[in-house]
Amino acid sequence: MSRTSRLLATWFLAGVTVSAGALRETHASVPDFLQIPSASANWYGKSPVRFPKVSPPVKILLIGDSLSFDSFGEALEGFLRQRYKASEICLFASCGSSPEHWLETGPTFLTPCGYRESTPDGAWKEDFANGRLPRPVRTPKIPEILARFSPRTVVVQLGTNWMDRLPAAPNQDGAAYKQIIRQFIKELRAQQPPPARIVWILPPESSKFPAAVKDEVDRWISECAKELGFQTINSRRITGRYVPGKTGNDGVHYNDAEGAKWAKSVNWLLYISGPE
Repeated sequence: MSRTSRLLATWFLAGVTVSAGALRETHASVPDFLQIPSASANWYGKSPVRFPKVSPPVKILLIGDSLSFDSFGEALEGFLRQRYKASEICLFASCGSSPEHWLETGPTFLTPCGYRESTPDGAWKEDFANGRLPRPVRTPKIPEILARFSPRTVVVQLGTNWMDRLPAAPNQDGAAYKQIIRQFIKELRAQQPPPARIVWILPPESSKFPAAVKDEVDRWISECAKELGFQTINSRRITGRYVPGKTGNDGVHYNDAEGAKWAKSVNWLLYISGPE
């Protein structure tokens, strides 16, 4: 273990917040893919998130799309369970969803390709089985989730599905998309007390989408992170080039081994960047 890792682990165990400035003061380096801003009851076709009462706060909440439904999300949840009790973790993954679908003010979205949630109340998964499509489930809204579980840390893994709508050379300022991100963060911070930390995992590398499209989505989220003061993790610098047949089969999703590698790095970055 390097001096930096030992120092970060010591700080983590002591409950010290690790910031980019603090790392610079100790002559340690912040990985460039971890971006920490300096400042600033019938459930078919509906959301299962209909909670009758408030549960104790959880330490970490993950909101994501099919990548969190699949190998990456399953592996990350496994790593988190090595650090937290089952009662301290929540995961909600809606395949095909984008940030606007989770907003209270956003459109209702019925996921056509799978849904998964794992909470202190139990786990539930709608998936393809024996050639049959998963039953559609309404993507839950942020206030519905927060009304039941008050997370200290929120991890967001969304944005890839935006790429399907963008032209090969988007060349736009992304004002509408950035407004969605701002509203997403606003709704997360409407919880009282608000989460101590919000981390947005940028989309991983893929072979399906042009580089310009991937760059554009990364830029919109990263600019909002600087503006609003939340953290980002640059997944593309972690995952490297997507090789069809090796990384995954469809140019977007990751097989078990590659998803686990990505999740392992993300888990480590969540560990060192505190607070918990």
